[in-house]
Amino acid sequence: MVSLVVVTTSTLAMAFITSHAQVAIRVAVKEHAGRRLAAEMVAWLRAGGAQLLSGSSTNLLQRVQYLATPSDCYQLSCTASDAADFYLWHWYRRLESDLPDARVVLCRDRGAWDSPVFQWPCPSAQDDSSPWVLKMGWPDRRGSVNFYPSIVLNVGVNP
Repeated sequence: MVSLVVVTTSTLAMAFITSHAQVAIRVAVKEHAGRRLAAEMVAWLRAGGAQLLSGSSTNLLQRVQYLATPSDCYQLSCTASDAADFYLWHWYRRLESDLPDARVVLCRDRGAWDSPVFQWPCPSAQDDSSPWVLKMGWPDRRGSVNFYPSIVLNVGVNP
């Protein structure tokens, strides 16, 4: 009887540990994918991509969500604007694939790191001395529609 209780308790404990490990692995995979995509976008912006996004929008990456399928710049010769759309379209498709329902904001925000929790709004959007930051976040495993940015990176360029 005692051995049956010990075996049952051990089995339940192992099932509990395994389920928590699987959740932790899923969270780590999403975090890694988010950091990889954010770092790639920041590197592209620093390498000159930011100049192709300049405009009056406070969120310069907003247009990425509405891009139609661009010309294939591997097959055809493209202008700089076409090449930017081609890159952004493919980057956004990878973002949607790796992090469904993710949100990305590129804006000026002097106080991005001032609070203990990152925020989506960019209050210093009109201040030209504020740094450009890339904010990225996605719903947690519970699928909450109200989530905060998980990653905030300084872009360090002036589009």
